[in-house]
Amino acid sequence: MSSKLLEKLKQTQKEVKKSVKNRLNPDSAMNTLTDDEIALVLAYRAKNLRISQNLKQSEFSKSAMLSSASTYSNFEQKGTASLINFIKIIRNFGRLHELENLLKPTVAQKIEQLEKVENKRVR
Repeated sequence: MSSKLLEKLKQTQKEVKKSVKNRLNPDSAMNTLTDDEIALVLAYRAKNLRISQNLKQSEFSKSAMLSSASTYSNFEQKGTASLINFIKIIRNFGRLHELENLLKPTVAQKIEQLEKVENKRVR
């Protein structure tokens, strides 16, 4: 009995994920999406980019130096990848520069830091 219930739960989860995936807008602002939705949007964008380059998943995976084609396939399907593999994917698309400003201090944070240093000098 519990085996059937578990199977039904898994099926429902798959259907919910598929529903979310189908209604996602790949151009949505990231701040309007959940973490899972962001991952799926990035995966969708990567898939479209790979297809526009006329590459098969296996070809892309090999050129990105991923451990297997299924690593990239899982990313496209589920939006899951380790950070290292995600960096390899981004690098292989020639888009590593887009990560350049990620997590850098903002202008406001830099000003605040300078003010703290200046205040210490004044005393």
